[in-house]
Amino acid sequence: MTREPVAFKAFGHAKVVKADGLNFCLPAVRLMHPGVIEANITVAAPCGMATILQTDAGCTLSVQLEGMRLYVDGKPAPKTPVQLAAGMHLLLAFVQTLIGHDKEKSVRLLDPAGFKLINPIDPGQANPWCFIPLEQFNFIDTDLVHNFFIKEKPAIWAKVQGYVAETDKLLKQTHTPEEFAAALAGKSQVLSSEAMFVRDPTWQFVDRREMGDAAALVSAPSALMHETPAETIVQPSPDGDVELMYDLGQQDVGYYTFDLNAAAGTIVDIFGVEYITPDGRIQFARGNRNGMRYIAKDGVNRFTSLKRRSGRYIFVTLRHQQGPVAIRHLGLIESTYPVNAVGSFACSDARLQNIWEISTHTLKLCMEDTFTDCPLYEQTHWVGDARNESLFAYPVFGATDIGRRCIRITAESLDRYPFAGCQTPSGWDVLIPNWAFLWSISTWDYYWYTGDEAALRQMYPAVIRNLRGAEKYVDSNGLFAGPFWNFFDWTHIDSNQKAVLHNSMFMIGVIDTALKEADTLGDPTDVAWLRGLRQRMAAGVNKLWDPAKGAYPDSVRDDGTISPSICQHTSFLAIDYDIVDPGNLAAARKNLTDPPEKMTRIGSPFAALYLYQALEKLGLEDSIVQDIYKNYLPMLEAGATTVWESFPTGTTGGAGGWPTRSHCHAWSSAPSYYLNRIVLGIKPTAAGGRQVQISPRLSGLTWARGTVATAQGAVSVDWKLEDEGKTLVVQCVAPTGVKIDFVRNDSHAGKNIVFNGKKVD
Repeated sequence: MTREPVAFKAFGHAKVVKADGLNFCLPAVRLMHPGVIEANITVAAPCGMATILQTDAGCTLSVQLEGMRLYVDGKPAPKTPVQLAAGMHLLLAFVQTLIGHDKEKSVRLLDPAGFKLINPIDPGQANPWCFIPLEQFNFIDTDLVHNFFIKEKPAIWAKVQGYVAETDKLLKQTHTPEEFAAALAGKSQVLSSEAMFVRDPTWQFVDRREMGDAAALVSAPSALMHETPAETIVQPSPDGDVELMYDLGQQDVGYYTFDLNAAAGTIVDIFGVEYITPDGRIQFARGNRNGMRYIAKDGVNRFTSLKRRSGRYIFVTLRHQQGPVAIRHLGLIESTYPVNAVGSFACSDARLQNIWEISTHTLKLCMEDTFTDCPLYEQTHWVGDARNESLFAYPVFGATDIGRRCIRITAESLDRYPFAGCQTPSGWDVLIPNWAFLWSISTWDYYWYTGDEAALRQMYPAVIRNLRGAEKYVDSNGLFAGPFWNFFDWTHIDSNQKAVLHNSMFMIGVIDTALKEADTLGDPTDVAWLRGLRQRMAAGVNKLWDPAKGAYPDSVRDDGTISPSICQHTSFLAIDYDIVDPGNLAAARKNLTDPPEKMTRIGSPFAALYLYQALEKLGLEDSIVQDIYKNYLPMLEAGATTVWESFPTGTTGGAGGWPTRSHCHAWSSAPSYYLNRIVLGIKPTAAGGRQVQISPRLSGLTWARGTVATAQGAVSVDWKLEDEGKTLVVQCVAPTGVKIDFVRNDSHAGKNIVFNGKKVD
């Protein structure tokens, strides 16, 4: 991994901010399952906590909750501040939802004044809360049977329902400290604060209140941006904490590093965000604690963070200041896979060039020792994401070692699961069938790029093993059906069923991959079985074609009925993998180019790759370029420096005024691949890049140039229109031994062609 210092590009603002409160963050799952490390949804956190609030003259109580139900004197805690009369008040809280990804829950008392908290079991305890485990509802399970199908686990479903009923009763019927003592004292535990709670400073950033401008308190705010002796001096404010915001100029990922002088106990909070709206609203990374807290010793403090974090806008907040803080330097040490930027793209439309650049920058930020989904949220090797990313990274960076590693560690998951895991290695035992299928397809991608037959021979048995495991879930109708997370795209496909058609289509694509690999390796062992399985599954899929709708249904529902929903995805996958009946091809093609009003469209650039594969197969390359304009220009117009997880029309985009959830997702970097493939026209036509077709499409441009990395070396194309657009002049440079074939296409109609100095007939 690299360690490249990156300086801030601009100072944004200095503000006085405030977030006062008593934050009690309960690691609920960890307390109920000591020593267990996992990321499953279906792990119970059946617990709560209680305290007694004592106020002598009455007080205002303002509460903020994360994942907890809190009742005050037997009534739900209001969302707005409430006045409490003098006396003793019972605060009783339980985890709101028994299962889920969020392992920590919080009860927060904002602007605390006029009261104190007392432990209801032992008033002399320093920790004012007692812990209430409800062991009768405790369990730990995996998500191999996905949460959508939890009712198929009767024992667990009974505990989920039982917990809801029990906590609802306890909260509503326990009004006073005396009633608590009678009902719950015997079930409660006294723990130290260190054992019961974890520190969580994130809320003070995401829920801060802006109190005013702090420009007068900050001298030389740009000094800390550079490695010089100059210093940024920050004076304390009597009205709150001082917050500085800096812009890296583009999203990046790495370690925060700083050199400052402060009094002991000064808190330095550093948080990153990806996006700020033009009117100044901040899109906080909800669900991810994307920051760090450093508590200073007296004098000079030099520190580099221990965890990589990502963002574009970096917020530095100084809390508990006892005097001025002098910051000599603060910046980021970028850390990614050490890419070799062989690939390039430029053209007469700067917008396309910018789209290529932000796509490629995103790809780099999602490369570690594996490909990852994104540098901010999970930072996880999602296997389906990695298929897209490896396909894009080979011709841009020639990064074959990382691709092979992703293939190898996913093959190892077959020792644990019936088919390949969807994130590897992982503490989350969940399966996405598509990801297993895309992993198999990625083995052919690797071979096609490298020409490494020895590596393919090592991978092929795992491809067969993956299919053998998946075949166990092929039902009597010839469809893959299972209680898994049957995900493909962030859009409204009817996919919370067992028999979702896109799974069967991807599995047929894997069978085709295995047949190609068997032929390449000269291994006929499984060919008859593969052909028979393909025939059975293709027949099962095509039986479901709806001639009235001109489309496949999304799924067969668990009650045996056919889903009324239709989507583009089944049409383009049926074309990708040669499934669609020839008589239905025209209708399937129309679903790609002119889908009917009620058909679900793609919601993410991830799925767009598979649409683009179908369009290319149909000879509609210009439609790919137009789709890139349509869906990626809004990113540029929003100031994006990386490509987004979903389109604003997808299910992670549009909510709350944000265009997407994650602003940096390399599964979306298809322009890095297709602009070189279409506009430059560089297409390898033999494994290992030993033969390459050159057929640039003009796409409304007047010139384009760029390079593609191949296993044999770099292949470059530089073309331009001359003679007032009458002549296309193409120069191509390729490694010795690589066969180059120039091929005309319809965008060359009526033009003279000069290729490498020679006229093309």
